[in-house]
Amino acid sequence: MELPNAAYLYTLALIAVGYVGFTAIVLILRQSIGGPLSPLDTLVARLFMSWGFMITYLSMLPVLLASFKLGHTAVWQISSAFAGLSFVALHVGYQVLRRRITGDPTPLHLWIHTASGLALGIVLLANTALIVPAAVGAIYMAAVTLDMIQASFAFVQHFGFMIDQLRKQRKDLG
Repeated sequence: MELPNAAYLYTLALIAVGYVGFTAIVLILRQSIGGPLSPLDTLVARLFMSWGFMITYLSMLPVLLASFKLGHTAVWQISSAFAGLSFVALHVGYQVLRRRITGDPTPLHLWIHTASGLALGIVLLANTALIVPAAVGAIYMAAVTLDMIQASFAFVQHFGFMIDQLRKQRKDLG
């Protein structure tokens, strides 16, 4: 059974894989211009790579489930449950690990990313209840897409913080 909008999901998976590759490139560049990575830099790099792989797999999951001849509604419900739980685990897990590594309070911008990730996770978990049955697939694709967009904004924001930190270190040394 062909899943409607499968091409969109494949495209989203490709974007997410590209995101992971770009994250690795930036990580290597960061090391080459600024010395070793801090434990927080390593955690953030792992977060962005995990985030990208999670979006990749969640983009492929509905197509995989459809290959088992499940009904379209069941495909989207099961996918929504996995995605919702994944979003909650990723966003809460990062906060726990960050606090353990830094011991610092979480900055506001990170709370905003966490809150939006949790909100998307809750929307996906609610999507399993078929609140809007006609849009169950669209809600899934929108939530996964919005989380990918959020990941890219978070990445660019963190990259800006890394550049500022390197400039400050160089100014202090020079």
